Amino acid sequence: MDVAVTVQAITEDKFAVSCSSGAKICVDKSKEGHISEGPNPLELFLSSLGACVGVYAKRYLTTHAISFNDLTIRIHANFSQESPNRLVDIQVRVHTDADLADKKEVFTRFIKNCPIHHTIIHTKEVDITVA
Repeated sequence: MDVAVTVQAITEDKFAVSCSSGAKICVDKSKEGHISEGPNPLELFLSSLGACVGVYAKRYLTTHAISFNDLTIRIHANFSQESPNRLVDIQVRVHTDADLADKKEVFTRFIKNCPIHHTIIHTKEVDITVA
């Protein structure tokens, strides 16, 4: 399965994102005096990780018939004060009211298999070219 997005500049720090799935979103870096129309690039990156973990968490709970009413993923990261610019200390916290009992460790291992998590850990470089 190929995954692709197209990012088109709209204004100074606003971009239209068209996804291969047909979805469209706006990525907009907020600044003083400007109301953002969408997440900034770093928020979108963390959102992707959180949503991916959420998909895997929900899949595990559903597959194992573990009922839940709440499944919330909170992600926090710091912006590095050192070069190169990057997010550091990324923390993902999964909150659920599901009764995991003795399955908490297996659940945690399962959700760590989300592709975004593996991409962050295993991708050493991203090929960027100018056409």
